[in-house]
Amino acid sequence: MTEAAVQMTGPATLAVSVLRDPAELSRLRPQWQELNESARAGCLFLAPDWLDPWWRLFGQERELRVICVREREKLIGLWPLFSQRERLGGVEVERIAFVGDGATGCDYLDLLAAPGREREVLEACLRELGELPWDVCDLDGLWRESPTALQLAQRFPSSRSILSGQAGLGGDARNVIRDGRVRYVCPHIPLTGNYQEYLGGLSRRENLRRREKWLFRQPGVSIECARTEEEAKASTERFLALHRARWAAEGGSDGLADDRHEAFHRSVTRLLAGRGWLRMYTLFAARRPVASVYGVVHRGKFIYYQSGYDPGWASKSVGLVLLARTVSDAFAEGLQEFDFLRGDEGYKGEWARGERWTIQIRLWRGRRGQAARAAQRAAVFARETLKAALPQRAINAMRKARRVIKAPLPEGESRLSAALRILQE
Repeated sequence: MTEAAVQMTGPATLAVSVLRDPAELSRLRPQWQELNESARAGCLFLAPDWLDPWWRLFGQERELRVICVREREKLIGLWPLFSQRERLGGVEVERIAFVGDGATGCDYLDLLAAPGREREVLEACLRELGELPWDVCDLDGLWRESPTALQLAQRFPSSRSILSGQAGLGGDARNVIRDGRVRYVCPHIPLTGNYQEYLGGLSRRENLRRREKWLFRQPGVSIECARTEEEAKASTERFLALHRARWAAEGGSDGLADDRHEAFHRSVTRLLAGRGWLRMYTLFAARRPVASVYGVVHRGKFIYYQSGYDPGWASKSVGLVLLARTVSDAFAEGLQEFDFLRGDEGYKGEWARGERWTIQIRLWRGRRGQAARAAQRAAVFARETLKAALPQRAINAMRKARRVIKAPLPEGESRLSAALRILQE
């Protein structure tokens, strides 16, 4: 751990350190948890109960670079980052990114700061960030309106080089260029009024009522919601099985791509249940699980993380019926919002009454960083040109084959035969 003192405008001196040892991060859990619950940017995907298991399973070949800011021993800022050597556009670079980047689909990743201290905490973190070795700082998943995103946009002009020190970065003076792009829409429902009032404005309400009426006349139909650690184990296995079944025809799920992802969720659902945050729903028909919703309640929000269903029951709209139950329960629980997270799927648009967007900000530093930026832009242009020339069927087949390469295989099938099968469909 390195530590530096940064004198800010107030009378107190902020101590800034970089944690590199996972054991140090684990010891920080109580203060980290407290900060995540109070910070304006605090969310499920920045909680230690999410990021600790994430690092254990996805931290291989990566090095922690967690920047901590303290005032009189109190943690007032935490920027969870890692560093990794990789190739971008064929150029090998040192890339710094959020812990949580890529795997498990984390939205709203950010810098945690005590309320009202966001600007000074970011200033302290930028000074320390500039001292670290990196060619590209890749901040993907930021909420577009977050204080961090807005301040970075002010400090680093878009697509124009600026000296690092002028933007607040510490270390040797080097040119930095910022790129940004919109990533995902995250639809949500503000939970105002009551569920019946909300249903009055739902375009599919009559279809929903017909589906509910038919389904609940069938034998062995029930809905369970797992909340405790004891309930979490069986409900998580049911969810994983239904999610696999739902995506099997597509070559597998991008969200739960391999055994590591499944191991992650077995671990994290137990931790979430221990906090009282887990809401793992299962819809049974003929006493068999036919649909599942993986939900989490955190800081007044219902987070609709993932779902799955038995394709044999798809025509009976079991996913729609179970979604309605989760929204109804969120109203009944007195929550403030139902967040669908990333994705522009049609059903989310039908149910949502608002949306927010996530973005990616990249800071390219020095000659190597700017060479990688140019190479990356050329590679993206070539890829988009190729996609424009290919029929959509071929693009979809390639996406399916890519998922097959990552996904757990059915017994007796090789990766090559599975990919060929998908390409021939």
